[in-house]
Amino acid sequence: MQSEHESTVIALRGWHPAISRAEAYAMFPGPNIIQTESRRLLLVEGESDWSRANIMSGCECVLVGGGMTKWTSIEELLPLIHCKKTADMAIECWRHEGKLPVATKEIERQVGGIFHDLGSTFNLDNPSHRFGIILDASAGYVAWGWMIGQGPGKHGWAAMRANKRPFFRPVSIEPRLARAAVNIAAGTRGGYVVDPMCGTGGILIESGLTNRPTLGVDFDPVMVDGAKENLQWAGVIAEVKRGDATRMELPESLAAVVVDPPYGRNSQGDVKLLEDTLSNICNQKSECRLVIIMPCEAGKDNLDEMVTCDVELPGFDIEAAYGIPVHKSLGRVLIIASISPQD
Repeated sequence: MQSEHESTVIALRGWHPAISRAEAYAMFPGPNIIQTESRRLLLVEGESDWSRANIMSGCECVLVGGGMTKWTSIEELLPLIHCKKTADMAIECWRHEGKLPVATKEIERQVGGIFHDLGSTFNLDNPSHRFGIILDASAGYVAWGWMIGQGPGKHGWAAMRANKRPFFRPVSIEPRLARAAVNIAAGTRGGYVVDPMCGTGGILIESGLTNRPTLGVDFDPVMVDGAKENLQWAGVIAEVKRGDATRMELPESLAAVVVDPPYGRNSQGDVKLLEDTLSNICNQKSECRLVIIMPCEAGKDNLDEMVTCDVELPGFDIEAAYGIPVHKSLGRVLIIASISPQD
């Protein structure tokens, strides 16, 4: 795994590594991203705008100018790390997937000592440069490099939960899933993110927080007013309109459609509503990226790999599907699709 040259490593969060990988592929489309034996470490060949890590829900950080290798000992790790004099820095070591037989504080102390001896200065509160070291026990690897992105931790997702908003319904989408869905669908493309059944506005909030132009539509005026209230609470700018998803006019510049459609009250009606909505999209656009989150049987989830999906989306080709656990009697599936080419 370790190359002779410095490497770039993408470190994923643990809530759903498979969805996090899909998010990384969408947000860093240029380089070759290689899945490794470690559940949450991706090796990268090539360059990209790594600052996009800051708006991703599934990416802890990108480690640049570093490397990745099997863990053996601190003594064998230290010569592999290219240390240089750096002002206003900090070192952070953390674990993935259990424990390797070494103390994170000891790694920080020894690596910090080398940087110190080179004349580096340290700032533990608000450093300009952060050097990260990850001990990944899922496959016994260690990765290191200069951190771009937030790093480990929850970073406020709990405060953004749907039940914290002024307008709440129990079916509201989880914020980190909504953020991943938006990033997977829109990637680096310009244009609007559209949610044609926006409900309480969870997808709109996460799209707006990534500074994408955002449009939400809902047929229920109560939902429209509630979504606007939630957007104001979140400090997000987005357009919200009352309208019919099966007839709504899409923006000329469209990055993607992201939707978590209603379900459960009238299953046949819900299917017809979704089919007519997809038909409306296909009638207006010859190309469109779609991420849709659907209910499915419990037990279909897989946090590490794609799942098979027997859902049909008329007019669209399904590219990938990812199972999401909910509870014993219900699961969900995130589906990535695009409009089928016309003959």
